[in-house]
Amino acid sequence: MFEQWRQRLAGEVGKTRKEPVLVEPLQPDEVATLNVGWNSHFNTPNLRQYVQQFPGLAWRVAGTTDYIVGDQWRRREDIGQITEARSRSHRAELVETLLAQYTRVGCRAVVVGSDEQNDNSKFYLEAGFEELECIVYYEKPDMHLNYQHPGPLPLLRPLQPTQANMAELLEVDHASFPWLWWNSRAELDFYRQQEGVTIYLAYLPEADGSPRPVGYFGFTLYERWAHLDRLAVVPGLQGRGVGAFQLAEAIKMMSARGTRRVTLSTQENNLKSQRLYEGFGFQRVKSLEYSLIGKWLGEK
Repeated sequence: MFEQWRQRLAGEVGKTRKEPVLVEPLQPDEVATLNVGWNSHFNTPNLRQYVQQFPGLAWRVAGTTDYIVGDQWRRREDIGQITEARSRSHRAELVETLLAQYTRVGCRAVVVGSDEQNDNSKFYLEAGFEELECIVYYEKPDMHLNYQHPGPLPLLRPLQPTQANMAELLEVDHASFPWLWWNSRAELDFYRQQEGVTIYLAYLPEADGSPRPVGYFGFTLYERWAHLDRLAVVPGLQGRGVGAFQLAEAIKMMSARGTRRVTLSTQENNLKSQRLYEGFGFQRVKSLEYSLIGKWLGEK
């Protein structure tokens, strides 16, 4: 009887012993074996194409249907994104593998994609991820303006996709925003080509009279609604009316094209921008606020 009891205990221990997990790159010919759900970012053909195009950004647990897919966040080579992870018991191993890959290619941070975060936020917070930013949302329910610009008016020019113009835009962007919110050249090229997008650069004269880029704004029209995507002012001129002038001009352009309300988002800790927007009649919509969850891989 004792021997039977001992064997039974040994069997239970064997059942609970965790087998080694082998995480390996997902191969194109293996995609069809996965259980790609209806709510996935992918279907079988485009996931296969993605794996072929971006080797090293998709991984699977050998012998299972568990997988993970990553991407560049906002087309930034230095920030990775966890786009989708499908796993019941090996999510930690898959995420660890993808983080190691991002570290190898020199990423400084990784962000969890919005759908993945919504579905698995508890896992990521328990795994050492953190809130990188809290994003607040504003809406202006009318197009009323009561603004007079003090001092010399900046010169506004619509963005032209020349090498010089794009270089100016990138320079202003990186000077105006924290590193996490920089736009890459690839992101700016993608953005300017989207339907309904308008971008203007703002200039002030140098001592010799030549125009110096000091800001820019971009917005997208959606029939009678517009979203202010970016409003940038270089350091040294922030708080001196350049942002307010650009915002007023952007609202005038939107109104002339039939817009009846404007929305935007900004960082919760960017109190200067919030005061600017509130001064123009924007109202905070707390129900649409969200957190950006991620992990730093190097220095902040």
